[in-house]
Amino acid sequence: MEVAIALAVMTIVMGVAFLLLNGYQRTYQREEAYADAARNARFAISRLEEIVRSAGTNPTGKTAVNWLTFVDFGGGNSGSSLHLISDLNGDGATTSTIASNSDVIITSENVTLQLNTASNTIVMVDNNQPIDSTRRTVPIAENIKSLTFTDPDGFRRQVDVDLRATPSGASISDPRYREVHLTANIRLRNR
Repeated sequence: MEVAIALAVMTIVMGVAFLLLNGYQRTYQREEAYADAARNARFAISRLEEIVRSAGTNPTGKTAVNWLTFVDFGGGNSGSSLHLISDLNGDGATTSTIASNSDVIITSENVTLQLNTASNTIVMVDNNQPIDSTRRTVPIAENIKSLTFTDPDGFRRQVDVDLRATPSGASISDPRYREVHLTANIRLRNR
């Protein structure tokens, strides 16, 4: 009788311990997914800052490119894509894709940043590459739910970026589900 009672008490204690451990493990996985989404969102903002700041780059100082609209929001002052133009090689045109073996942030003078909603990925499209080229689209960040570019003052001297990143593998129906929301104000180098 005493052994049976001891086994029953031990079974109850072990069951409670396993339930608590399982709950802690689920919480850890959820928090790890959220932390990963936060890291991904910070990386995306950092990468977008690098790329947007380079719009209008004119290393040779030629005045022939000063008439260009270096930043285009696609017909307005806000949108989910951003068209950027530069003159990286100083030839006065924006039609080059620079061939380089060094670590270059952007290798094209004509790119578009946009959110691919089918894969929830921010991509950079090289508009100077042929449409069927495998180098035309470069992924920048994954698990991004929304992306908005805005011109805060209407003078195209700066860009506000607003993005929402989602935790990978987390269910939206989970009451503890959270998204990461980050914003940044990026001032163009040439303005």
